[in-house]
Amino acid sequence: MKKYFLILLLFCLCISARAQNISFFDLTNLTNLSDGEAHNYLTLGNIFKRDYIQELEGNKIEHFRTISSNVKEQTVTIGNNTRLANGNVLHNVTYTTTYAQHVVNMISQAKRTRMIMKFQGTDANNNIYIFDSEFYRVAMYISTVNNTGSVEVHQKDFAGY
Repeated sequence: MKKYFLILLLFCLCISARAQNISFFDLTNLTNLSDGEAHNYLTLGNIFKRDYIQELEGNKIEHFRTISSNVKEQTVTIGNNTRLANGNVLHNVTYTTTYAQHVVNMISQAKRTRMIMKFQGTDANNNIYIFDSEFYRVAMYISTVNNTGSVEVHQKDFAGY
């Protein structure tokens, strides 16, 4: 009985070591928040911490990294926004992980939404999945070279915004 308990405990530890800290729904929701609200959303849960800030073309881009050393490394980048001529700001969020299964999980989550898969293919380094809706364009990449992946969520300009 002790052997079965030990095996179960080790199995649980392995699962938690690869836990995904953010979902596809979280990423799309982040594009609807201001940069300050997105910063608070990421840091208040004590899952991500700000790694560094980068200034690029007038945008303050914040890079966040997972806090726990027990999970595969994940990063989220906010602030790389697009300013439209009418003054509106379209928010973009980028997620990267050192465990490709996290992106596979997000692909499954995206398929369960009303997003339409517009493209599925490969290039020299990645399997590529492009999803689209009236509010977002999402590009997901799973490396064919190593076990990494990334997700880019771009908020779209829509009527009435």
